Amino acid sequence: MSIKIAVEVSGKSFLPEAHVYKKRFLSLGFKCDIVPKDDYTPDSYDAVVLFHGFHPFWKKYPRFIIGEYHSLSVGRFSRVKDLIKRILNVKADFLVFLNKEVRDLMWFSESDNHVFRGMGFYPSARKSKNFQSREFDVVYCGSERAGVVREVEKLARLGLKIAVVGFYSDREIKNVKFFGRLSSKDAGDVVNNSRFGLNYTPDVFPLNIQDSTKVIEYCGAGIGVITNRYYWVNEFERRWNGKFISLDSIAHSSDIFDYEYVVPDVSELEWDVVVDSMFEKISAKLAPSDNRFSKNF
Repeated sequence: MSIKIAVEVSGKSFLPEAHVYKKRFLSLGFKCDIVPKDDYTPDSYDAVVLFHGFHPFWKKYPRFIIGEYHSLSVGRFSRVKDLIKRILNVKADFLVFLNKEVRDLMWFSESDNHVFRGMGFYPSARKSKNFQSREFDVVYCGSERAGVVREVEKLARLGLKIAVVGFYSDREIKNVKFFGRLSSKDAGDVVNNSRFGLNYTPDVFPLNIQDSTKVIEYCGAGIGVITNRYYWVNEFERRWNGKFISLDSIAHSSDIFDYEYVVPDVSELEWDVVVDSMFEKISAKLAPSDNRFSKNF
């Protein structure tokens, strides 16, 4: 009997990896559904992927749990929130962390039953229009964070045409079009119809150590990156040999158009590549030859 896996998602979260996981599980011969949190029957599944969040141990879950800690809490009492999650979240059989920092700051130790998995992009994002024929000068693709609208307004005042994907503003801004939340495909279409990509992440912990999906997607699409400066983006630029323009160096629209961008080759960050080593370990845990798992059936 084929093992049936649930990939649990919350309506508030944008999780492109959920669809990547489903595709990979199906290709490996497992059955897999993407299911809404708190609205599926755990007994109908043999295993579940949980994107933590808060998943208290006293609730019922499928018998094998893959738990993901892909971010740390933000705001007031963030470390207290993380400690509560660490103590009260259901114990997973296999763990996935964004990076070593997230693992360590969630008070987990090194183990054979975990992997690190960063963010990726869909390779179709690289199928772009001719640069000159694109509708938008700049795209921001991501969630609303403190300072984002301010930076968008600054660029719009320079006469640049801006696309914002991921949220709506409560007011109209000249030269700015808000698309709200879009599917991965539709968001990619907007990126491909833009000349440059804007990244703005407040330089505060833990946001400044976590992957910027938008930067990876912009590079995957082959467009120049406009960004503020903080630890992760500086390290990413250095590691991948990119060259991004800093927001604080822009005074005129010509500063953006005349800048000598270097868009790095990030083909190693295509989703199928990113999840390869992760799924080698997961499939071994789920395979019938794994006595620890198969004994539950």
